[in-house]
Amino acid sequence: MSDVEPEICNCTALRQAARRVTRFYDEALAPTGLGVNQFSILARLSRVGPSTIQDLARLLVMDRSTLGHLLRPLEKRGLVKLDVSEQDRRSCIVALTPAGKAAVAKARSRWAAAQRRFESAFGKDAAVELRTVLKEIATAEFG
Repeated sequence: MSDVEPEICNCTALRQAARRVTRFYDEALAPTGLGVNQFSILARLSRVGPSTIQDLARLLVMDRSTLGHLLRPLEKRGLVKLDVSEQDRRSCIVALTPAGKAAVAKARSRWAAAQRRFESAFGKDAAVELRTVLKEIATAEFG
């Protein structure tokens, strides 16, 4: 059996690819002290500004409890600040700190280099097409 034979299960194929690409980006970001999950959270906050954990989890297509678990070490490192929402005391607002903004800025060039390497290996158009299909999958309703 060939190593490049496609998986029968869509979920298995996606998870294998995700683990491989995650490892690739984690290695690229390692010198910054951030993993790709942490960078994704900080970069999204950098783009959207302070957000409730619920809204941020929705944007990241992530479980709220998983996001909460990932935010704790970022808060301990002083990269994000968590505050109770003034509009809804049951909600928590997460925001980048100045140190978090600096961490995103420091990591962005390494992330961009990983993006270029990925696109070089698979082609820029193929990478755009892949992201488009994956976004469709991430937002699809499987009814």
